[in-house]
Amino acid sequence: MTIKSISIVIIISLTWLLPFQTAGAQTELRFSSLDSLLNYAEQNSITIKTTEQQALLAKWQKVSAQAGLVNFRMPTNLNLTNNIELPVSFMPGEAFGGAPGTFKEVTMGQQYIGNLNIAPQIDIINPAAWAKLQSASKNSELTTVNNLLAKKLLFESISATYHNIVSLQEQIELTKKSLLIADTLLINMENKYSEGIVRQQDLNDAKINKLILVDKLKQLEVSLQQQYLSLKILCDIPKNITILIVEPVDYNQIIAVGLEVDNQLVYKSSLLKYDIAKADLKANHLMQLPTLSFVYYDVWQQNSNNMFFDKDAQWLNSQYIGLKLSLPFPDVNRFTQTKISKVNSTIALQNTEHTKLQNDNNNRQLVLDYEKAFSQFTTAKQIYELKEQNYHLAMNQFNMDILSSDKLLIAFNDMITSRLNYSSALANLLYLKSKIDINNTVK
Repeated sequence: MTIKSISIVIIISLTWLLPFQTAGAQTELRFSSLDSLLNYAEQNSITIKTTEQQALLAKWQKVSAQAGLVNFRMPTNLNLTNNIELPVSFMPGEAFGGAPGTFKEVTMGQQYIGNLNIAPQIDIINPAAWAKLQSASKNSELTTVNNLLAKKLLFESISATYHNIVSLQEQIELTKKSLLIADTLLINMENKYSEGIVRQQDLNDAKINKLILVDKLKQLEVSLQQQYLSLKILCDIPKNITILIVEPVDYNQIIAVGLEVDNQLVYKSSLLKYDIAKADLKANHLMQLPTLSFVYYDVWQQNSNNMFFDKDAQWLNSQYIGLKLSLPFPDVNRFTQTKISKVNSTIALQNTEHTKLQNDNNNRQLVLDYEKAFSQFTTAKQIYELKEQNYHLAMNQFNMDILSSDKLLIAFNDMITSRLNYSSALANLLYLKSKIDINNTVK
């Protein structure tokens, strides 16, 4: 085989292999931080993509309202009429040399009539259109704010799931290590039982203790898979792709204190809804005012007995230009719609005042939740350190046969529980920290 033939074979082989390598590379997603996961969600989440389409829709609605200010329209009509049977009129016979009092049948008109008319019209003063433009502008702003709200809520849900996964993975590792300790306790208990130092009940308690840990490990593993499924749904990750959160847990990281939250999205949304309600009320009022329009009319007509568009027949033209004042006639529907808009505006104002208080309270509540979580984390750390010390002391006393097995198991379980609580407290604290960051960023 020549060198050229070998090169061709290699190129063909690479062509076949590259797609499989690319596909394989897309079967797993690894995230080492919450920010990397949020960046992925922002690029791939259908929720984010839907909000982008909603913003585009609001933009074109505003453009439509702007075009409606002049409401330019140009109706154009082309009529071609073939008078197969022309109408007959009766003319005095005297005009044709006949006797007085007689009438002669006369066919009037021409068979082929072409008529082209163009009637452009532009509104010069249209108060209702200006009010509609204001409503469309506020609606566009409202869409932007609501999209940010949807993004914030999505990021908060992703953050909660992310930190649950980190915590569960840590708890699974801790439970596995606890199982090793439980195995050691069970072996010691079996040895002491064979020596007649402990009772059968003590040995059974050690076995039960291990079974409880095994079951807890299974429950944690199932919960972890559920959280991963939830994360896939939130980030719109395909079913065939595996997700892995690989952020290590750092218990010694610097925890920020004195955080503040300044997010007014909910209040802004309510305020814009009130502005839209006011614009609708104004539009209903202005619709009762007249509209002044510039009008122009241009018509061309051709008559022939030979054919349409007869080159020997002349096109006759007529034009006019002017102003048209359109005054809507007052009706009950318009009156009732105005009253309804006024009530809706009042309700929107009241909701805005309530939302302002609620928004500020929610911001303050988030800060208080973080301070509470920080206190719980600090306490959980201290409790774990003390419980761990108690367990080691109890283990030494048990080995010296001065402590009963049931108290040793109690000390062991207390240590495990406090360690898991310590892990959960850290995850909750980091979640609330991220929630504050999201609220201070997406606003």
